[in-house]
Amino acid sequence: MDTKPEQPFAARPSPPLIPDGLKTGLIFILLIAVGFLLYDSYRFQEANRSELEKIAEQIRILNNTGEARMSTLKGEISQTLQAVDSSEAEFKKTAKKIQQEGEKTKAELNQALANKAEAAEVQAIRTEANSKIGQVSSEVGGVKSEVGTVKTDVGSVKNDLANTRKELEGTQRQLVDVKESLTAAVAKNASELELLRRRGERDYYEFTIPKRNELAKVEDIRVILRKTDPKKGKFSIDIVVDDNKVEKKDKNVNEPLVFLVGKSRLRYELVVNWVQKESAGGYLSIPKERSQEAGGRKQ
Repeated sequence: MDTKPEQPFAARPSPPLIPDGLKTGLIFILLIAVGFLLYDSYRFQEANRSELEKIAEQIRILNNTGEARMSTLKGEISQTLQAVDSSEAEFKKTAKKIQQEGEKTKAELNQALANKAEAAEVQAIRTEANSKIGQVSSEVGGVKSEVGTVKTDVGSVKNDLANTRKELEGTQRQLVDVKESLTAAVAKNASELELLRRRGERDYYEFTIPKRNELAKVEDIRVILRKTDPKKGKFSIDIVVDDNKVEKKDKNVNEPLVFLVGKSRLRYELVVNWVQKESAGGYLSIPKERSQEAGGRKQ
């Protein structure tokens, strides 16, 4: 008898660990959680974007305010610097003007002192001459009065006129003597200078200025020959003494130039005896009683 082979026993499938319904529920819950997270992230980003825009706006406002303030400060600093520059320039200008005025006043004072010394002797002689001329004028007036009142005595009038003429001649002679006494102390050459030395009243030092516009030493003073006119016997010279400059312009040859020196105000006399185109020469007269200060000035 035929026997059929036995069929092997089919294995049954094992049941799933998670039921399908539970899986569906879990997936749904996960989807909801993911959606919530996405929504929360979106809200967070929107909030941050709003805050960032506010911060950016504040930064922009601060930048604009800072630039405006910086521009204002730059303008104020520029104006301040301009004011300082202007004040400094004005100060320098004022200081220079004060210095120039001081130098001008100093020069005028020195010139006035020198001129005063020069004019002293001339004024004395002029006063004496005016006095004598006044006397003569009075006497002539008296003669004229007598001529007017005594018309009949012609001989007496002639005698009075003769006497007056003699007095006038005497007065003229006195004026000539005064003029000669003024020029007697000025030596025009070496012989006359030697005569002045023999008097022993002053010390005399001869000098030669070799070139114009250059400083030349004459004892304890300095001189600068500025201009010469040999044909007319004229010259211009600057005398530098006690750190001051005295200008002598358009002076004549053999004309004494008087100026004061030192604290003792000693009376110096400079005489130019000759001038050429580029040079000149003469002598310097100094008092015998020159103080040690003036004598020590020589180098």
